[in-house]
Amino acid sequence: MQRIKLTVNVEWVGHACFRIWQDEESVIVTDPFSPSRLGLPDGPAVEGDIVIVSSLDDVAHGCPDLVQGSPRVINALDLVQNNQQAEVNGTPIVTLGAAESPFHESGHPKDNALYAFNVGGLWILHLGDLGHGLNSSELAVFQNKCDILLAIVGQSNTLSLQELDVLIEKLKPNWIIPMHYLLWWPSKMRPLKEFLDRRAQDTLVYLRSSTAKFSGLSSGLKKPEILVLEASLDPRRMR
Repeated sequence: MQRIKLTVNVEWVGHACFRIWQDEESVIVTDPFSPSRLGLPDGPAVEGDIVIVSSLDDVAHGCPDLVQGSPRVINALDLVQNNQQAEVNGTPIVTLGAAESPFHESGHPKDNALYAFNVGGLWILHLGDLGHGLNSSELAVFQNKCDILLAIVGQSNTLSLQELDVLIEKLKPNWIIPMHYLLWWPSKMRPLKEFLDRRAQDTLVYLRSSTAKFSGLSSGLKKPEILVLEASLDPRRMR
């Protein structure tokens, strides 16, 4: 059983974007988006030192301009396609190539990537813009590298809830943080409730905050906890 030395913070900015940091390490921002595309005014920019994106050709997942300053930008899809590696806090990022749903509105699903990285002893798996289920060999890439699952649950051009169930069963995360679902802008994404209704056997925690804090023991849960966060860039919270 592993122990976290310092608190690991996971803040949901909105959609598939998170800020993740430990007290003495760099702030990592995942899949930043274009605010105007998602019905938000431009800004405020978020702070971060490292930006990881599932691709750079999707304004809902690859918009580093959301992050102020000059952060280091890591394109997980580039790592996959060019057989390259990158590190975060001294630990290699684990990546896997993927695609959006074949039923994408454009008829041409875009390539993207899943990625896992380690912060303070916790492995965090981000599903990018995954549009399909994963087979056994693909799931094996993230075996023992999924303490926290940032899970797509909106079912629009992404994997189905049935496919997500299989992923959860195989990877056995300790915590699941839902993302990428119907929130504040017009969308074909489905609401969070549909995912929560399917996972009634799990422990559900509404944090009433944009940030989850992890400290102490990092494993040993018999079933996953679902942590529901409030998006920090939700205009309803910014008024």
